[in-house]
Amino acid sequence: MMNFIPQIYSDELLYSVLARYKRMCGMVSRRAFLKDVYGESKMLTSIFFPQYLESLRENMPPYSKITVNELIWNHTMFPFYTAFLSKERSDSIHSMMVDGCGKSIENILGFSGGKVKPYSRLRYCSKCYSEDIEEYGESFWRRLFQVPGVLYCPKHGVSLKSTIVPSTEKYADYWCADSDMCSADVEDDTYDEQIKELNLQYIWNVIFLMNSAYKKKELSDVVHFYIDRLRERRLASAKGFIRIQDFVDEFLRFYPADYLNLMQSNVDLNQQANWLRLFVRNNAKNRSPLRHLLVLQFLGVSADEFFHEQSATGKITARVNHTPSFDLEQRRKAWLKIIEENPGLNRSQLKEIGKGLHTWIYKHDREWYDQVTPRVRKRKKRSPVIDWAKRDEECLALAKQAVESILNREGKPIRVLPATIRQEIGVRRWFDNRKLGRTRQFIQQVTEDINSYRIRKIKWAISELESEGVSLTVYKIQLRAGFGGDNKEIAKLISRIVDIGHLSP
Repeated sequence: MMNFIPQIYSDELLYSVLARYKRMCGMVSRRAFLKDVYGESKMLTSIFFPQYLESLRENMPPYSKITVNELIWNHTMFPFYTAFLSKERSDSIHSMMVDGCGKSIENILGFSGGKVKPYSRLRYCSKCYSEDIEEYGESFWRRLFQVPGVLYCPKHGVSLKSTIVPSTEKYADYWCADSDMCSADVEDDTYDEQIKELNLQYIWNVIFLMNSAYKKKELSDVVHFYIDRLRERRLASAKGFIRIQDFVDEFLRFYPADYLNLMQSNVDLNQQANWLRLFVRNNAKNRSPLRHLLVLQFLGVSADEFFHEQSATGKITARVNHTPSFDLEQRRKAWLKIIEENPGLNRSQLKEIGKGLHTWIYKHDREWYDQVTPRVRKRKKRSPVIDWAKRDEECLALAKQAVESILNREGKPIRVLPATIRQEIGVRRWFDNRKLGRTRQFIQQVTEDINSYRIRKIKWAISELESEGVSLTVYKIQLRAGFGGDNKEIAKLISRIVDIGHLSP
């Protein structure tokens, strides 16, 4: 059971709270930490969608009044990613987070197959980091900065910076937002004013989704709302049929191409079924909340207005009951003849041969059609067998190159870890496959413990100061290495590394 709960900051990810708790307790073993927090060491953990939160709540100290619902709504990414889902689907994901489901919720939400991906590394604002250190003596990971498409800090108006902390791994370790991961250096904005203005408006809509209570809408109601707004702008007919090309053209005039690329929502005009054309159709495809907000912003509607508008018309259609006027038996014989004369063809090919006949029978005699029309499926080609010994040799060479590159890189040293090695190569967790034995062994051997990394940073800082002709002091070395000037443990370590008896403290 947990002995205490750290102060939980506004908009702080639950992952960040647990990371700070782990550091405060001085825990090294991830297994022991999970057992302390959840009462079980084998847990499917996630930065964005943690599970088994009821177990976590039961392991908190008795004096803690925080509820599971508060954790989910205020300290996970649940409110953003479920904003445009139906109440039924949202409640299902909520239950998975409370009780656990043994599956990745990210995959259930379509992260792996979707075109809009979450940021692969945790992000932060350098000015927020400095203010946190001054006010609290520590910083933390904010939810808002991890939302895809959020390029700026709305408080300070500066662009966000990325760290080496992976955000989408199933068995993520717990990293604090400290000087090893973040810095207070302020970078100049890399985007022009139009992009900044568009993005800040997007961010305010994200903040509404993350922090407000509103009634859920079904997908059909969402599409009907879009059709109504498009009708108002004469981008849809009076009956609600969308003038799709006009819609696409107007959308691309509203958003610069560079901005859509940053938002992972480039519209390919050469692709007949691009995401924007499909987005306003009533189909069951996954839609990223980022793209919902892009469409709403284009329509001049805030997220607040969208969720408080409950009435929508959508398409206006007149239903007519059609009665077949053809002889059924005659049509059946004609279709059977096509099947007989074209053995081995699948349904799509048969449809091309007898287009009008196929349409009539499919509509008016569907049960018979399914009974007599063959389904010809081509066997999928088997994937070639992987030569794991060869792949291991290739991966080992890549890992060695990555380590050499990390160690020889100019500027402040980066810690040699499995995550930084993968990042340097540009690969994901598959690189840790157990069949890559030599590669795994090499990575384990070269992984730096925290003390070795600190020593390397201190030596780098001393070398930098000496090359600049700056007189050495403990304080200057600490600052240059990025540890801050009031860390007594680091000051002692510096004293052991270099003879600085003649230096002022």
